[in-house]
Amino acid sequence: MTLRYPQRLWGPWLVLAGWLIDSLLRCESTVSFLNDLKKQADQVRSDQQVDGAALEANIQATETACQVAFKYWVDLCKQLNVLQPSSTGRYAFDNKTVFGDLRFVDYRADIRTRPFNGRSVTDHVVLNCELQTGQTLCLSKNFLPDIEKLEARIIQSGVVCRPEAIRNPDNGKLIEMRYEFLANIAARVRLQPQHETAQLSITVDNFEGLGRWVVDFDAAAFTVSLLDELAKWLVGQPSSFRSRGRVSQMTEF
Repeated sequence: MTLRYPQRLWGPWLVLAGWLIDSLLRCESTVSFLNDLKKQADQVRSDQQVDGAALEANIQATETACQVAFKYWVDLCKQLNVLQPSSTGRYAFDNKTVFGDLRFVDYRADIRTRPFNGRSVTDHVVLNCELQTGQTLCLSKNFLPDIEKLEARIIQSGVVCRPEAIRNPDNGKLIEMRYEFLANIAARVRLQPQHETAQLSITVDNFEGLGRWVVDFDAAAFTVSLLDELAKWLVGQPSSFRSRGRVSQMTEF
């Protein structure tokens, strides 16, 4: 004998069963999405750890190169202040005012720091010196291209000069520009580090006449051997320094 229950008694149980199935499906969907988010977060954490380790390695390599350069330049300055090598270049402010066979004097090295990533790192390292002519120059220009060329050379030379504009008192028209300055020329090497990428930019000013070179290197390549090649260049000897790096600028004034 088969028992039959009234249909009205099945209704609530069917509703409850449907609710339970729907809840289970929703829970499975939620867990699946949450697991997906966890996987994504784990990947980001892993990438951050790798990036952090790579950044730390770059910082260490860059700082090592900066310290090696500074110590080398401190010692180099002591020797060159005794030797006072002569420049092999010509230093022209205009066609009539040209200096040659000048001696480099007053060599000095300096290092500066800055905050980075919660620590103090090197901002730049610099080697400075001077070419002393001992002459005070009084130059005047009245043609715009000559004015621009002279002013660019004055800025590059590092001399202190306050140009004076001479004007017609009647109409204010410019007659000429006058420049008076002591022609002691600054020469320098500046090491500018990029800690994020472990790169170094070396700017060399006025060691072969009024001009600027910028040569880039990987920090790991900036060794004592390379510094020797730079020192050879600074004293006018054959050097492979420029060919061993990436020249990003070469400007003559």
